Amino acid sequence: MIKEDLHFTDAQMGMLLGLGFAFFYSVLGLPIARLAEYTSRTKLVAASLALFGVMTALCASAYTFSRFMICRVVVGVGDAGFGPPVASLIGDHYPKERRATAMSIIWLGAPLGVIFGSYGVWLAQVAGWRAVFITIGSAGLLVALLAALTLREPARGMSDASGLSSGKPPSIWAVFRFLFSKRSMVQVLIGCGLAAITMNAIGQFIAQFLVRNFHVAPRELGFLLSVVAVVAMGAGLLLGGMGVDRAARFDQRWYVWIPSITLLLAAPAFVLGFNQPTLFSTIAVLMAGHLVLFVYFTPTLAIAQNMVAANMRASSAAIVALVLNLIGSGIGPTLAGYLSDFFAKRAFTAGDYVGSCPDGVPAADSTPAIADACQQASAVGLRHALMAISLLTVWAAIHYLLAARHFRRDLETEFEPVRP
Repeated sequence: MIKEDLHFTDAQMGMLLGLGFAFFYSVLGLPIARLAEYTSRTKLVAASLALFGVMTALCASAYTFSRFMICRVVVGVGDAGFGPPVASLIGDHYPKERRATAMSIIWLGAPLGVIFGSYGVWLAQVAGWRAVFITIGSAGLLVALLAALTLREPARGMSDASGLSSGKPPSIWAVFRFLFSKRSMVQVLIGCGLAAITMNAIGQFIAQFLVRNFHVAPRELGFLLSVVAVVAMGAGLLLGGMGVDRAARFDQRWYVWIPSITLLLAAPAFVLGFNQPTLFSTIAVLMAGHLVLFVYFTPTLAIAQNMVAANMRASSAAIVALVLNLIGSGIGPTLAGYLSDFFAKRAFTAGDYVGSCPDGVPAADSTPAIADACQQASAVGLRHALMAISLLTVWAAIHYLLAARHFRRDLETEFEPVRP
């Protein structure tokens, strides 16, 4: 609805869904993480949620691309205050052999968010898309209040075998050097960035794919996305957390072996899923693709916590978030939007695609034949774009596999501060 109402192209929608949100989300995660190393992490979480709620509601006031982009950027600022402080809190509440499980449970909020977001499609149909932003923003403010009243701050290092941490946090540059000195961590960061491109691209455009290719109605679309979120995303997150924690009791390298295996399976699952002839078979195969795709996520977050000491965990989480979001959220939807427009132009058989299908939709005076050609090209373009991006998971799987060579040694390497 936003696309049609404000006359945005797929490329502009990709920028709004991806780069506009991801840039400040990623970059500001670092100073927020540094603040979390010194101050109350629970207060940071509450304040960030409040900013997220206010700016999400203000998206309803946007009438131009530039204003919408500004609102999305500041929404990213608010969202940036959630990940690193929460990861650090989990690191103090749970020992290293249970952190992936704890993170998988925490991140079940993501599929729950998809459920409410998918029913936002129905709300947009009934009350308009601006009402959706106001509703989500109001919910964000309520959650911020709940966080401020209920979250408690644990002692740093409370669950570490070495005991509580009282040392001064090292500089962010020292944390960067320490993490990038670990060969396995470099491979994990490359792998998770590539996987995040696919995850965010498909996540942001799957609704449009179902609408364009199967003409799914808004209410049915909300139900289908909810099923995918609850079953596939939830199962993938839980398998990645609980499964890896259990397997790692026998060999720590399962933290990277399991993501490598599942990411390798994700590419053929998505290619097959985007080429199914019926809606039922499409949803069934795409659910399998989502399940294996999401397995990598929580083990990666746990690795970032287990590689460092308690006074570095928020900074380490922010570095991983920088990769996941600046690369994944920034490049993924933006690349999908541009590829969709590119493949749509190639698939259009009735002349000039840009002139006949401005913003990807038929012109008002289009003949039925031209309108049908526009619709077909738009559907094919998005299908081919998502298929192409899903192949990146094979590349990601290779890097997780390479990480296994040095993984156990890197886990045992401790930070040594530079002496004056």
